[in-house]
Amino acid sequence: MARIAIVDDSRLARVFAAAALRARGHEVVEVEPESVFAVLKVLRETPVDLLLMDLLMPGCPGESLIRACREDASLTGLPVLVLSAHRDDEALRRMQQQGLSGFLLKPLDAAALVAKVQEALAG
Repeated sequence: MARIAIVDDSRLARVFAAAALRARGHEVVEVEPESVFAVLKVLRETPVDLLLMDLLMPGCPGESLIRACREDASLTGLPVLVLSAHRDDEALRRMQQQGLSGFLLKPLDAAALVAKVQEALAG
C-alpha cells in the first residue's frame, strides 16, 4: 500500500484520517505543520506517495505548501489532496492550476477520504 503524509494543525483531524487510512493498509506519516520549511524537510527525508493537507494552517498556509512542493524537484509530481472546513473556490482554482489532485470538506467521512486517496493514487 501507499505511504501518505498528513499535514493538519488539528490533531483530531490527523488522528481520524490516519486511522481511516491505516485501516486500509496504508502507512501514515503525521506531520505537525510548524512551517512550510519544516514540512518540506519531512517530505524530503521521508518520501511519500501522497500528501493530504489542511488548507488553513497557522504558520503553514496550504497554498504556500503546495506551491513549495511544486517548486521542489523531488516533490513536484507528488499528488496532493486538500482538506478544509471552508470551501474557498478561488484558492482551490489557484491550487488546481498547480496540480492539486482533489479536495475534501471537513468534517471528514472515512469512506469518502479513502475513495479520494485511492483516486489520487491511481492518477
